[in-house]
Amino acid sequence: MGVLSYIVDGSAENFPRLVLENSRRGPVVVNFWSPRAGPCLVLMPRLVRVAQEYGGRVLLVMLNTDEYGELATRLGVRALPLVKVFRGGAEVDSLQGVQSEPELRGFFGKYAPRSDAVAGAYVRGEIAQAARLAAQAALERPEDPEAALRVARLLVLDKRPREAFTLLEALPPQGRAQGEIALLHAHLALLVTALEGDTVPPPASEAEVLFRAAATAVARDDYVGACENLVESAACDSGFRQGLALRAAHALATLPMAHEARVRIETLLTDRP
Repeated sequence: MGVLSYIVDGSAENFPRLVLENSRRGPVVVNFWSPRAGPCLVLMPRLVRVAQEYGGRVLLVMLNTDEYGELATRLGVRALPLVKVFRGGAEVDSLQGVQSEPELRGFFGKYAPRSDAVAGAYVRGEIAQAARLAAQAALERPEDPEAALRVARLLVLDKRPREAFTLLEALPPQGRAQGEIALLHAHLALLVTALEGDTVPPPASEAEVLFRAAATAVARDDYVGACENLVESAACDSGFRQGLALRAAHALATLPMAHEARVRIETLLTDRP
């Protein structure tokens, strides 16, 4: 197929990169089809037209099951035509059989990022408006943690870190403990803790004392000291706030810093108990 950059042919070799990796950045729709199945040939041009309407906000992958039957079987394909949606590296939805264009449009619309208005507001420097639009999209798709991540980033740009942190805290633990969400959540936890200063109740545990000390160190740009405190906090209580201390230490390692500091932090993380 490959007529447009967002309508491409899939294979067993490129599936991990083309579908799974790309689905961590946006929705990927996979059309499982066979040139010997008439219903597949009816559905395919409809899919192409709808994908063109979304103009790249959804990646459409065509996978020929005659050529890649073993992969299709592993993915649970039992009858054709079948369309699956992948987000965050996993299947999240599917459609079986021939669908009309309005039905396909509604299906795509559940997962296509409403990025045009958000991006337009962001480019114009209207960060607060972009955050509101992104938040609306996140509310429409509560099952999508990536939508919350987009909102949190915009809130940070709008100098509203507490709101961004509150948003990510509201996610289920498993939703905020992976990938970019985990890093941003950990960064914000340190930042908000530093901003709170002495306005919060006394710490309830040694792990929390050390976490607050790490936040204070980050505010002074003392990343090595912060990491030392975070590693100690995790050693005191590995379950403290669902492992937040260790995630925050790994988040620190992603920040720009002097070479000596980076080496020290990497050593701390490697040698931790």
